[in-house]
Amino acid sequence: MCPLQKKAFLKTDHQRYTVWNYEMSDALFVYGTLQFPEVMEAVTGLALHWVKAEAPGFAQFRFTDRIYPGLVAREGALTQGRVYTNLSNQTWELLDRFEDPIYRRDLLEVYRSDGSKITSHAYVVPLAQQHLLSSELWQMDWFSDVHLDGYVSRCRLFYEAMTSEGLQESFKHTLWKLTDPPQNSQA
Repeated sequence: MCPLQKKAFLKTDHQRYTVWNYEMSDALFVYGTLQFPEVMEAVTGLALHWVKAEAPGFAQFRFTDRIYPGLVAREGALTQGRVYTNLSNQTWELLDRFEDPIYRRDLLEVYRSDGSKITSHAYVVPLAQQHLLSSELWQMDWFSDVHLDGYVSRCRLFYEAMTSEGLQESFKHTLWKLTDPPQNSQA
């Protein structure tokens, strides 16, 4: 078997196993908080290259109790985002540990800004968890104006914890749940 065809198994701290074939994709489509380069750098410790992209047939909605969105399949929808490529195993491990266990990492076909199609991983909300989403679309400007600075600070703490002694579950809970003052409006 060619080394590139080997499947990798990652066990993350929340007992989620991720399996992927290296030939399928080393790309990640992001549509929420990881679109902000400062968030991605805070989570991974790296300034990663990205390109604009869009995922046809998918929409991003707010969670009812979280400040980041969930991606779901919706006919006729189009989600704008970014694609990061050439991610290392260490980067995937950090991202899998960072993401809420509600998500499932799936492969999607997305289109880069130059019009080229790429198969990319994305963290999506499975059907069984979609009841946790509100009917409101997630707005990048709202997140930036209200939550970005505090979120980046918490993401830096996550990275420091992951690259030193490990992450305590009590701290991780503060990343997944709404920790900033509640905001009823995206205005």
